[in-house]
Order: sequence, then C-alpha cells, then structure tokens
Amino acid sequence: MQKNIFRKTCILCISLLFLMSFAIHLPSTCYGQETCPLEVDVSPYQVNIDSGGVEHYVRILTYAWYSNTSEVFVYINDSEYSIDDKYIVLTRDSVGHLVVKIDLVALQHAGLDVDTYHYLNIVVLLKETTDGCSEKEGIGEIYIIGKKGA
Repeated sequence: MQKNIFRKTCILCISLLFLMSFAIHLPSTCYGQETCPLEVDVSPYQVNIDSGGVEHYVRILTYAWYSNTSEVFVYINDSEYSIDDKYIVLTRDSVGHLVVKIDLVALQHAGLDVDTYHYLNIVVLLKETTDGCSEKEGIGEIYIIGKKGA
C-alpha cells in the first residue's frame, strides 16, 4: 500500500516538473504580434439611445497608459469604419489609464438596433512599443435601449 502511494506521488511530482518546464518557456506577453489584447470596461453598460444631447458620453476604461497613447480608433460591431474623431474624447483616470469617451451622438448616427447587444472594438496605437506591441485591441459590450434607435 505504501509503495503504491509512494509511486503515485513520484509520478505526480515528475509530471508537475515536466509541465512546469514547458510553462517557463511559454511567452507571457505578445512578442512578435502586431496587436495585443487590451482589457476594456464600458460604462454605462446599458445606454438609452434616445437620451442625452450635447456631451453625453459612454466611457470606456482601458488598461493602456494614457501617456503612451498615440491614436485611438473605435469600431462598432464588425464595421470597417471607425467612429469619427469629433465624437471621441481621450482622457485618463486617476491612475493614468486611458479613458475613451464616445459621444452618444455617434451611437445615434450609427443606426444601431435597439434592445440588443453591440460591440465596441477599441484599437489603441502606442507611441512606443511596449512588450513587443505597437498597438493594443480590445472589445467591450454595450446594450442599446430606446424607441427610435435608427
């Protein structure tokens, strides 16, 4: 009985050492890739497309540094056209992360369907290459409500 336990323990330890040796060599960043993942949080998550007026924004908190941001592009769903720059304001939070504000007017002009989810694809071009990345990309989800929508 003790030999069985000892043998299983040895096999388990050897297997873990084997797995750890491969894990050490896995890249933890995105070296060599053109785009790297970007974590984003959209606030508010649910937006009434009929509300608002001038300077009513949807805020997108990114975990990219504001000081290293060159340009930002925002795409709705799978569109190949980004939202016009006049509807985008770039700011930073208290820690220094980039915050992208999209004017609600841009979402109104996009003619989005109401009572459904849409995706905001954020592409951040960096001033300096960081961790082998010249740009970062992330997707945030937004739910549009309202009467007219389009």
